[in-house]
Amino acid sequence: MARLCVVADTYPPKKDGVVTFLRSVLPLLRRHYDITLVAPRFSRESDAFGDVEVVLTPYLPLELANYYPALPETKLARAIRRSDVVLVNDLAPLGAAAISLASALGKPIALFCHHDEATMLTKAFKLEERRLIPERGFRAAVESIVRHYYSRVDLFFVATSRFKRKLLRLGIPENKIVFAPFAIDASRFRPGDGREMRRRYGIPEEAKVVLYLGRMSHEKNVETIIRAIPRVVEEEPSTWFVFAGGGARLEEYRSLAARVAPHAKVVFTGWVEWERAADYYAMGDVFVFPSLHEAQAFVTMEAMACELALVVSRDEGEDSYYREGENCIFVDDPLDERELAEKVLLLLRDNKLRRRLGRNARQSILSYSWEEHVERLMEGLRRIEHKRSSRRRRVRRLLLNKYLAGAMLLYWASRGKIGI
Repeated sequence: MARLCVVADTYPPKKDGVVTFLRSVLPLLRRHYDITLVAPRFSRESDAFGDVEVVLTPYLPLELANYYPALPETKLARAIRRSDVVLVNDLAPLGAAAISLASALGKPIALFCHHDEATMLTKAFKLEERRLIPERGFRAAVESIVRHYYSRVDLFFVATSRFKRKLLRLGIPENKIVFAPFAIDASRFRPGDGREMRRRYGIPEEAKVVLYLGRMSHEKNVETIIRAIPRVVEEEPSTWFVFAGGGARLEEYRSLAARVAPHAKVVFTGWVEWERAADYYAMGDVFVFPSLHEAQAFVTMEAMACELALVVSRDEGEDSYYREGENCIFVDDPLDERELAEKVLLLLRDNKLRRRLGRNARQSILSYSWEEHVERLMEGLRRIEHKRSSRRRRVRRLLLNKYLAGAMLLYWASRGKIGI
């Protein structure tokens, strides 16, 4: 059985889309590969993904765009050297190091494009507010680094048309891009009874609940949801807002909500365990996700499977899960709290529309499966596995030429022909 090295700059107990992706696909890929996962040591547990060998490396306690930089060790090099193909999930330090090492060792490299690095770092450094560095120049510098590493990758996977457009903009040939849409477990995420969760947080059964579930981070644009609260409760004062999730900005957002909407009914739950996420969706009526980074995310798919009506950033295209007016409502400017409030109010007031969008949303998601997703991953990985032998021959040839050149230099030096 071939060996697959998977590299990610995230690991449980951290909660994000890449962890959800790994949790979903590694058990299925394990049927075809012996898998080694290299990730940061965020916990001492090394069995988070079942029958997968896990190699954990140290990290720096420095939060950057909701990531903590992992430190590449010799463990990473050993895992890559033993592998037949390498699958990288981001360009944080561990992923970039893996690409460099795999390229040097002649290993086939695939990358799943989960992020827009320039947007994430711009938000992390708050360049829109501080203006210490010109944002355009900063983004250009980041994209130059990204191009450098992407030039060494043999194949790219994307789950959305947005990231495909990003790769094309960076000069990646279209024949090196494989579209593999995400899925969710529709048996786990389905319509449920939210009364217990409402009682837990003191929310009346008859109240309308606007729900956000996800990381408390800048790229998710939680600030705009909070700033829209006063406009919503001015028209619908009995509305509750629930922010489910944790992250580096949690206390900042609590303070912002207390300042801009002191009399509104707002709940911050803190971290939500993935196993309990469906219970949180069950208590919601409207799910809001005006992300600046990605309109299509696992949390929106989970909300759709739970028959929630969605208000999300505009995301159109043949590969999009969304159909405006059929299974969601779009906001054109995710930073405009007035527009966001208007779209939320539309759904709060129109019960028939809200329920229709929710039912259609679940039907849309049922057409996607993890089995089909992994089939596309396998097709792509098999396309590049054959490069292993040719690359090894090229590496051996380069090494042989290097040693022959060295031997010739030593020979001519010993004959006094050259000085060294």
